[in-house]
Amino acid sequence: MSQKTIALAGILLLECVAGCASAPSAASGPEWKPIGKRKARVVLWGVTHNHAKGKFDALKRLKDDYEIVGIVDNSASKVMRMAEPNLKHYKDDPKFTPEQVINEVKPDLAVIEVSNQELVDVAKMCADAGIPMHMDKPLGFTKDGFKYVSDVCRARNIPLQTGYMFRVNGAIQFACKAAHDGVIGEVFSIDADLNHSYGGKKYPEYCGTYPAGTAYLLTCHVIEYVLPLMNEVAPDFVKTWVMPAPGDPEGTPSHTFTLMKWPRTTCTVTVCSKGTQSRRHLRIDGSDGTIEITPIEDFRKVKHDTGEEGGEGRKEVVDPRIMVRLYLKKAKDGYKKGENILDFGIIHDRYADQLKELAEILRGEKPNPQWLYDHDLLVHDVSLRACNL
Repeated sequence: MSQKTIALAGILLLECVAGCASAPSAASGPEWKPIGKRKARVVLWGVTHNHAKGKFDALKRLKDDYEIVGIVDNSASKVMRMAEPNLKHYKDDPKFTPEQVINEVKPDLAVIEVSNQELVDVAKMCADAGIPMHMDKPLGFTKDGFKYVSDVCRARNIPLQTGYMFRVNGAIQFACKAAHDGVIGEVFSIDADLNHSYGGKKYPEYCGTYPAGTAYLLTCHVIEYVLPLMNEVAPDFVKTWVMPAPGDPEGTPSHTFTLMKWPRTTCTVTVCSKGTQSRRHLRIDGSDGTIEITPIEDFRKVKHDTGEEGGEGRKEVVDPRIMVRLYLKKAKDGYKKGENILDFGIIHDRYADQLKELAEILRGEKPNPQWLYDHDLLVHDVSLRACNL
């Protein structure tokens, strides 16, 4: 048995044991209450996730919604991450230990941006303490760890927002809702990619830390927005083929192809680390037409540090606006026969809209969405299947 297999088995066991421990007492704690008409006091818990700086920048932009009270600097952690954080971004912010956050600071929100293998453990601590959270993804190697977090939050009505940022991507949400509502007839095929070119020389080792590699890290995003299109019904077949991206050593799981199947619908997802991120696409085919989005984001505007060699597509030329192309065999629902082009403008910040919505929930202006607990559990379940677990 390889050292990687032994290490993964150990992580799986720890997640399972921790996820089953102390759930009844934590879930029986006091119910969460909205904070009222004030800014939410927020702690950035962790700086080693590759979305940490992007979330921090979004919080700073939302100055009418959030007061950043400090960070948990976990840069000393030895857990594998894609790149080392640039600590100068956080040099002027107070630093707290996890114990201080729980026992002294007691923030209104924790934005959890530790390395992927640490996300579930920190989320458990926040759930037990009754702290609302934005928890980045992926959500762990087993069902039990995230289910524990979800169960505690559901029982005490604690807001739990997971880091599926395409949930607030207007173009993707329009496409999926239009397909769901029958604008293009009966959907028979969905095709998407989350290819990228970030991570640098360390990426083969990094993605090799996870089951099914790039599928574990990114395919969950597509699963998250496809499931509502499919009426929150899990696919009856899921399989991922794992291979090395061009130029990577044999055995590197840096190129994955996932097939999901429902009785009359297929969904294919490609994730390759040698792709062109700024041309990520979504295509949905139905019996009456097709919906296409390429690209799904504009990486000239959406920028944050994700690794070596230039980050997320910074030197690539992309379209300045996000366009949805709707092709119909016949006029329907106010759309003409043939090509309809819908302009969704420029997405300046891929995280801010989601965090702003969370601020409204924290203040009590929007109800805490109960359906998301079930939705996120289902997404996680299907994502694990997509990792061949």
